[in-house]
Amino acid sequence: MIQAEATTPIPTGVVFWSHDKGTAKLIIQLKKDHINQTLPQGTIVPILLEFNSATAANGRGRHIYHAVIENALEGIVSIVLEDNILGYVGRVDGSVYIELPDSRSLDTAGRFTFDIKRSPIDDDVPELEDYYWQGFSEIVEESKRLINQIESDCKVVLDNLNSKVTVLETQTTDIKNKQAEIIKSIEEHDVFTKEESSANVIYQIIGKDEVEMTFTFDLRNKIAGSYVENPNSASFRAGPTLLLPSSFTADSYINYPTLYTLDGTLTRVSNSTAGNMAQICVLIDVLEELKRELSEEFFVDRGATTDEEKASVIESIITEFTSNFHGYGVSPQGNKLTHRNWYGMWTVGESSTSNQISRIGRTLKKSDSNWKKLINGGKIPILISAEASDGVAASSINLDYANLEVKVRLSMNEHIKLMMAHNHIKNIATEEEAEAGENNEKTMTPLRVFQAIAKWTKDKFVSRTENETVLGVKNFENGLQVGGKNVLSQEGEIIFDHTSETDSSIQSGIVRFKRYGDLVLVNFNFQCRSTNIASGGNLIGVLEADIIPSGSIQVDITYDKALTIDASGKVTALWGLDANKYYAGSTMYFAKNKL
Repeated sequence: MIQAEATTPIPTGVVFWSHDKGTAKLIIQLKKDHINQTLPQGTIVPILLEFNSATAANGRGRHIYHAVIENALEGIVSIVLEDNILGYVGRVDGSVYIELPDSRSLDTAGRFTFDIKRSPIDDDVPELEDYYWQGFSEIVEESKRLINQIESDCKVVLDNLNSKVTVLETQTTDIKNKQAEIIKSIEEHDVFTKEESSANVIYQIIGKDEVEMTFTFDLRNKIAGSYVENPNSASFRAGPTLLLPSSFTADSYINYPTLYTLDGTLTRVSNSTAGNMAQICVLIDVLEELKRELSEEFFVDRGATTDEEKASVIESIITEFTSNFHGYGVSPQGNKLTHRNWYGMWTVGESSTSNQISRIGRTLKKSDSNWKKLINGGKIPILISAEASDGVAASSINLDYANLEVKVRLSMNEHIKLMMAHNHIKNIATEEEAEAGENNEKTMTPLRVFQAIAKWTKDKFVSRTENETVLGVKNFENGLQVGGKNVLSQEGEIIFDHTSETDSSIQSGIVRFKRYGDLVLVNFNFQCRSTNIASGGNLIGVLEADIIPSGSIQVDITYDKALTIDASGKVTALWGLDANKYYAGSTMYFAKNKL
């Protein structure tokens, strides 16, 4: 289990013997959050084996293997113990690491133990090496390459310089002596060749004629009414008999997000009509799923251009499929939930009577006599049903998750072409093609997407940094700023009247503020409210930042009354205001937030 916490080493109980030469194999399953860990192409999985040694530094010997990736999709790797560790007797501690192709790496926190014992038949076993690294095989390969190059050069010299046989014999002798020195050095350092290394993935692959890949198809990211995100569908109906696949209308009564993962979140459907059985049909469009996984070119290479021809292709490459449903049923008869496959009729089903979420399903193989009908032209219907209602208690289905696991067998040539197709960069759009937005066959990289968006938005949106002429009416609902300071609205004018203040200080008339650049002109022509305003009382409690003065301003509005406009943004009565009386006055000042 890959996790960021220390765990107790797994005591595997495995015992290898000194006579297990080339057969002492460890198979390791990598999982994260109980899901198989997919290993991207180019991933290296180092496995460290440590053991007690009186001659090694710190008393511990260390052998490092590069695991063979047996199944990248399922996260299965393996190592075969080399003879150089089978001479050890005792407990071996192992740990698993992952080196990703993008230079990231992680300690999986996977720790395990196993034992090595002496086989009774072995009187003599190879001496235990304290340190071993399979990467040494690269040194061997380079040494052999140099030797082969030297021999090749010698042959050219011998062919072209027959007249200098004596000299060439001397050179050949020197070369052979050097070759002997290299080989002797290799033998003394106990270096292993490529054939002896279980970590050489290329060697393992080319030894196979075919590979088998497993794909899992479910309802993840499915949106009702859409087949873009996910081509599969589900539907609920009820009836006294098992309904045909064509009777189910896609998306009927199905809450797709509850079916995305196996997480305990249920879709519940039921029917209370006497004799009716609740039924959910999940339709997996295997043909469309495999077209998306393998690409259209995969089918074209096999001469398949129509959907009928492509369906024949997948009938030939699929070796088996397993349908899985996780849920339970409820009915007057109990918790029975039954699963069936379609091959022109519904198969005899597999059932569960659990009252909790449990799996029911079935594996069907290519050897089945109804194989072609089961594939059903590339669309595989699967049915689950509860027992019938008695008219009082409902027939109900509680479904958590459903999927179809499909195994596909490909030739090694097809597998390699598929990997190349997934990683090729030959068909990338140019900048001009991306900006034109007319080609529907070229691949778009992140850079090309950015360039296309930048081109499309250039004349449609206002730039943050470039000087532009903005045409038409622009409504800045939350205000406009220049250099971080607010600019007044249309014509730089703000008016206060009897509707502007919650305390109704202005009974009628207006107070008008108008800004011209940094200057603000204010005119007062209003009637005071029906009660007196005391000295220091507010006429206007809050002014917008655009019209607040840089310092307090006094404005005379009669021979004995005045107002103060202060830098805090208030207009107050300097000596009080009389109820219902009219006042008028004006002034001009510099705005506090002048540019």
